[in-house]
Amino acid sequence: MRKMTVEVCPKDPLMDIPADAEDLNQAMNRFMNRVESLRLIEMLRVDFERGEETLVAEITMKEGYTIGDLEFPEVLGSIEVLSADGRTYTCFIRCVVRDEFLREKMREFDLDIIWTSPIYKSRDLFVYTCIGDGENLNRVLRLMSTYGEVQNVIFEEASFSGNDPLSRLTPRQKDLLIAAKQHGYYEYPRRINSQQLAEKVGISKATAIEHLRKAEARLISMLLAGY
Repeated sequence: MRKMTVEVCPKDPLMDIPADAEDLNQAMNRFMNRVESLRLIEMLRVDFERGEETLVAEITMKEGYTIGDLEFPEVLGSIEVLSADGRTYTCFIRCVVRDEFLREKMREFDLDIIWTSPIYKSRDLFVYTCIGDGENLNRVLRLMSTYGEVQNVIFEEASFSGNDPLSRLTPRQKDLLIAAKQHGYYEYPRRINSQQLAEKVGISKATAIEHLRKAEARLISMLLAGY
């Protein structure tokens, strides 16, 4: 089992909605034109066959709009605000997809996978994360490529602890990152440079720099997925 995070720049029209589906296109565009981002907090229930989905999400409205301006499309269900902080609202969303085109699109994702965070949507970027075997992850990746241009794909071993960001690194990356922290490599000014760090752990300077850069890039990519 592996975890995969896919970042996609969506194409227009969204989700390949047919041009003659005027009402649906207008509803989706009104929604996306007023929402800055939608970030999944918790997936409570999903039934791909019936087109039903219940979730808690954080919705940030664009400047000048409130959640009252959202006009959640009737074809997608209903929304209830649980709390608000400025333009950001935590919402309970119950999707009951009545449009047959959208239901068929939803059924495409009825795969043997576990959907997990981060899941994020904006006008310019979709981020999906799931856990599964290689065959099903490849199917998700192929589906995502039909929705737009795939910008980034991150694979990692599935970890269910949920709390340890270092579990996202390889053992060598983790050990070197910890050594760098302990010896003051990340202090300002640094107490040790890359050559000295490499000598302490018994590897070449080039290898040390490579492992550190990959570790830093992986942590940053995961922390900032969706931005």
